Amino acid sequence: MIFAAAGSATVLIELGLVLLALAVLGRVAERLGISPVPLYLFVGLALGDSGPFRLDVSSEFIETGATVGVVLLLFLLGLEYSPAELVPTLRANAPAGAVDLAANLLPGAALGLVLGWTLVEALLLGGVTYISSSGIVAKLLADLGRTGNRETPAILSILVIEDLVMAVYLPLVAGLLAGGALLATGVSVAVAVAIVAVIMVVAVRLGPTLSRWLFTRSAEVLLLSVLGAALLVAGLAEEAQVSAAVGAFL
Repeated sequence: MIFAAAGSATVLIELGLVLLALAVLGRVAERLGISPVPLYLFVGLALGDSGPFRLDVSSEFIETGATVGVVLLLFLLGLEYSPAELVPTLRANAPAGAVDLAANLLPGAALGLVLGWTLVEALLLGGVTYISSSGIVAKLLADLGRTGNRETPAILSILVIEDLVMAVYLPLVAGLLAGGALLATGVSVAVAVAIVAVIMVVAVRLGPTLSRWLFTRSAEVLLLSVLGAALLVAGLAEEAQVSAAVGAFL
């Protein structure tokens, strides 16, 4: 349960203090002309399970809230781009995505092999050096006022390509780590790819139709419909081993 570790009053007080502290740090970052992300990270370290000021709030609640926040951030960023703009941008930046894959995954995997690790362990290290945080990158773009810049669609396209690669990479590595049969691993990869393909088709082909279905003159109903759709797609993307944030962006 969310409030299992403490009473509801304690939870509300702690969350209120945390949010106020983040607001103060946001103002400090704004005065300094920097992104508040590093300051937020330091607060997270201080208030985490191993930090000196550990909260009594359930860690599950904190993780869920953080995920929803990132999903909403990427969802709002995705509203600035239409499918007609996104698909050509993805195609145009596919070579850059390939370079990103080679320049970041291969060195990590090579280092693992040099250290004497097994192939699977080396691939895991390659995945660590390859993937970027979609949420942090999107937050930095928004904080620095770069969402309308010419290079921003290319950056977002590479992030989407990274998560599409991870949709294949994670089930494959998970199957190898579990010692599963090649057929079972292949089925997991195929399911992940199919879910990603469905999300992409729905986002690109059916986006205008879904927008008409969701539209209503009631602001309350519209908010609930859009929020529900964003979280649903993000959850399906997460099930397919794709970043929930990128699912919401699409």
